[in-house]
Amino acid sequence: MNLEKTALILVLMCGFLLSCIPLASYEIPLSWEGFYHARIAQNFAEGEFYDTGSFGPEGRPSVYPPAFHVASAFSMKIFKKDGFFLARWVPPFMFCALIVAWYYLISHVYQKSIAVISSLFLLAVPAFLDLGFLFSPHSFALILVFLAFIFVDRPVISGICGGIIIMTQFSCGIFFFLVLFLWAFMDSKKRTPVLKITGLSLVVALPYLGYFLYNTPTLGPILGNPGLKYFFMKTTFGMTACALLGLRKDAFAASLCVSGFTLSMMQPTNFSFLAFPLALFSAFFIRDFFSKKKWSLIAFIFLFWFLFIPSQEYVSKLQPAASEYESFVWLKENSVESIIASGWYQAPIIAFVSERVPVLGFGFPEEKRLDDTKLLYEGDETLLDFYDVSYVYFGKYEEYDYNSVNLSIDKVYSGKGSFFKREPPLIYVLITIDVEPDLPPILNSYHGIEEGFPIIVHLLDTYDIPATFFVLGETAQVYPDRIKELAQLHEIGCHSFCHEDLRALSYEEKEERVIESTSILQELAGSIVSFRAPGHSCDNDLIKILIKNNYLIEASADNQHFYPFYPLEGHFQGDATLLRIPVSHTPSYFYAPLVYPHSWVDCYSYCLKIQHKKRMKVIVIGLHPWEFISLEAPGYTMYTQACGEYTQSEMERLLRFLHKRRVQFVTMRQLYDIWET
Repeated sequence: MNLEKTALILVLMCGFLLSCIPLASYEIPLSWEGFYHARIAQNFAEGEFYDTGSFGPEGRPSVYPPAFHVASAFSMKIFKKDGFFLARWVPPFMFCALIVAWYYLISHVYQKSIAVISSLFLLAVPAFLDLGFLFSPHSFALILVFLAFIFVDRPVISGICGGIIIMTQFSCGIFFFLVLFLWAFMDSKKRTPVLKITGLSLVVALPYLGYFLYNTPTLGPILGNPGLKYFFMKTTFGMTACALLGLRKDAFAASLCVSGFTLSMMQPTNFSFLAFPLALFSAFFIRDFFSKKKWSLIAFIFLFWFLFIPSQEYVSKLQPAASEYESFVWLKENSVESIIASGWYQAPIIAFVSERVPVLGFGFPEEKRLDDTKLLYEGDETLLDFYDVSYVYFGKYEEYDYNSVNLSIDKVYSGKGSFFKREPPLIYVLITIDVEPDLPPILNSYHGIEEGFPIIVHLLDTYDIPATFFVLGETAQVYPDRIKELAQLHEIGCHSFCHEDLRALSYEEKEERVIESTSILQELAGSIVSFRAPGHSCDNDLIKILIKNNYLIEASADNQHFYPFYPLEGHFQGDATLLRIPVSHTPSYFYAPLVYPHSWVDCYSYCLKIQHKKRMKVIVIGLHPWEFISLEAPGYTMYTQACGEYTQSEMERLLRFLHKRRVQFVTMRQLYDIWET
């Protein structure tokens, strides 16, 4: 075995032992992001590619570059180990593999002596040592980066590596292409290979990039420069001085240096990129300065020992990022499945340790969720309902980000961090459908019943939702079998006999309409206890008639009320015993034509906000079958523009949103019984 390989083995042994120090001191991984990667890799190993463990309550597709997670999942399958084991034991081995890749790259571009010295100097850079403790795609991607540089004159191999780099970690991909372009700029011989490598890399990564752009809600990188103190903590004064002494005009070395420095100034986590040019220029300095000196070996040993002291001290002070680990173990042991509000930093640790779902998550966090979490800690209790939060966590990182928890909820745990628990929500959602001809009285066709009705029923069946159908008597006569079938799973309410303004009728005419339509519906569906006036034309006389005919509920919209109430003196003449359950305000009534083109999820959120002081929240959504098909009615675009795709997609999106939250779908009669008790 030659001297260089012997030296490399000694360097690897030293690096491995350094990265194993935390394994002897702690039983949990050091890096906070390692918890995220371990969980996603474990999901992949189990065939689950949708991230249900963060961005609660609905989760989202796993958008983080998948190559590292796929490789980790295969390792779990082969070695029969879980993500926690990999998060602890894989980093030292990846760390050594990275040193080997660097050694062969520098041997290929320069000489073996430079490769050995620079590999040794990497161990004196704290920013590089971080990679020995991280269960992260970073080391894996850097290995691929160095392999791609080795094969830069063989564009096919290098391009394939480049594509995999993109699918492993974006920051390493940026580093890779930045070095390539600068190298090609300074060395004209590299320009053609670099163009080929770039093109092939993008082709290889194109399917993933398309998937990423389609599924990622926001692209807001977290940037920042922590200043000189942090810079020298990660690079040390000694290594920086040696690198400056070894500076030279060399295309590849300069490309590494400019790229590493640029990225490290943009984001603190990128200082590892600067470690490689620091080690390389330091190696140049050592070779040039000591190579012809008789005492060079002794001087080099002394210098390296001096440079190595800060790294040893750095490693000795490292502690697990999950310093509040016991708090999350408590949550796992003392709670059922629930959504947790916390800071961004703690979210991946909470998700892995407690197996509960945080509102935030790692990897391209949504800006809206970040803003909402800040508002929640500041006291916006409506967001507890919107995200269906059960527990709010407050630890040292939350104190740094949010200062305090300004919520009226009880503290249930106090340790290194605190958990606050809210009362379970009482949110009742009523889906109501007015069954009538298309846009009455403008049209008299039944395309909505024929084509839109099956869409509504399918959505209700998919999410197992009971609904209330307010049916016109004349429509029931046209479709008696459909009404009978609906009555098996849903409530049938009365919508009068035909679609006319009841306020324009006499008392006797109103009573005739109610009695006739009620009789028709009772024959098809049994007991009828809820009523909605056509065009929401409810008045005092109608209330009296409904009470007289044993109705319990009137469900027309009301411009003064958005919450269930009993009509009293001042609103209707005389006291009333039936319950009015009006359509919700968004602030417009919650009907598709009136909320167009807004998001129904946003409308739901508004309904919660205006009820935030009420213990029980009630949201009533009104629908028509004709809103689920494309409909034309010249002069009535205000009503038809919402028909078809908008209503279908917003309805499905809202049901999918609510399906992941603790809401109860009820019928009018069911809410009446709840209200009475």
